[in-house]
Amino acid sequence: MFSTAYLWPLPMRSLWLLLLLLCMGGRAQDRILLMNGQTIQGRVLGQSTLEIRYQVPKGARLIERSEPTESVFSVTDSLGHERVWYFMDTVFGNDYSVDQMRWIIKGEQDARDGYRPLWPMIGGFVFGAGTVVALDLEVMSLLLPPIYAGVMALPRVHVTRGSIRDPLMEGDPYYATGYASAGRTKRVLRTLYSTLAGVAVGLAVRQLVINPNLDP
Repeated sequence: MFSTAYLWPLPMRSLWLLLLLLCMGGRAQDRILLMNGQTIQGRVLGQSTLEIRYQVPKGARLIERSEPTESVFSVTDSLGHERVWYFMDTVFGNDYSVDQMRWIIKGEQDARDGYRPLWPMIGGFVFGAGTVVALDLEVMSLLLPPIYAGVMALPRVHVTRGSIRDPLMEGDPYYATGYASAGRTKRVLRTLYSTLAGVAVGLAVRQLVINPNLDP
């Protein structure tokens, strides 16, 4: 009698434990780290030297996608085991070691998330609006955004304060290489948009405010 009463709850405990493990496994996802620092969360279906196949949710269903292996740094499964696909080979243009490339990717990620080219964007807006108003440009004003954005590809990228998530990375040359690469791309795109906005404002001011008040 005692042994029966003591043993019957054990299957129930095992069932609850199994359900808990299934729920935890359902929420866990694999992580694909791309060479540009972006990450993809999903369920990896297969890995080969040609491509990484995975599933990601879209609405109420799962869709299958793939990434060429050459654009993937590593794949980490839901248990935290990482498989690195990147390898150093100067023949293929892979000039950095695995650890060096890992620091470069960390720099790219921090720049993509935290770099703020505020002053270059303000300068682009002022340049676009001011040039259009001062020179009364119309069609030629469309050249201003690519000109300014092209110039913004040249200056050094300054780290935005607080954007470095790992203090140990500060001063690392490979981290700085990745940060500068992603930061420069971000600065060019942001200044392109801000200069375009300035051109639009300048055209509006010229057509709606200045030109109607000029002497005939």
